[in-house]
Amino acid sequence: MASVKITLFQKELSQPISPDQRSKLSKEKSDFLILPMYFPGGGTASPESLSSRSKSFSDELLAVSEVYKGAILGGCMFRKDDSGKLRLSVPIVQNVVLIDWYDVKILSEEDSPALPGAGEEVLILGGFRFGVFVGKEIGDAQRFERLQSENINLAFHLDAVPENGISYSEDLKRYADLSSKYGLYLLRSSGHGSPFGRKKIGRSLLSTPTGVAWKVAESENDKEIIKTVNINGINGLF
Repeated sequence: MASVKITLFQKELSQPISPDQRSKLSKEKSDFLILPMYFPGGGTASPESLSSRSKSFSDELLAVSEVYKGAILGGCMFRKDDSGKLRLSVPIVQNVVLIDWYDVKILSEEDSPALPGAGEEVLILGGFRFGVFVGKEIGDAQRFERLQSENINLAFHLDAVPENGISYSEDLKRYADLSSKYGLYLLRSSGHGSPFGRKKIGRSLLSTPTGVAWKVAESENDKEIIKTVNINGINGLF
């Protein structure tokens, strides 16, 4: 068993990371920084238009990596892959290098016309194996079953929660139940704003096999929050 420190950044989706926030992140001695879905960019234009800015959005994350020394997942941006196809992808950054992309497999209506990805759902980074979920992928029961079958008990959910969706209490119960059923430490970084004109709220949290260990208050769903959690009991690579 290993321990891991993870920083969740509940972020206003359309705003860049401020100098003060960069300074705070530079002091976080964590293994991972998890940013929410649709950040950077905020969904303030069409997917095609946002994809033309993916280089500048990636540069913003590389600038964070200059001061934050862990691995960065996120946020989630539209881009053109090597064959010119539009994808919604999670950039994975470490040591001021964009080392890989995770292409989202289950897309929502507002993510059209991006195409679903087909890559690995389990990543190995920093000596840890973990699963990645983005947005609606959290509803993929088969993916949870695969994580459990591979003895992986750490997963990240990059999200942006609809304002008029599931209630706060029901949402907490959903994550607690998922963690309990699959023996999983599940961390959600959720941003707030109005990507594609649809209001999203922040509901960042950490759920564990024994319940929700940390959550933002219901009144904090429009706040920018940086929170580092320490988790003991992560299964090893083999």
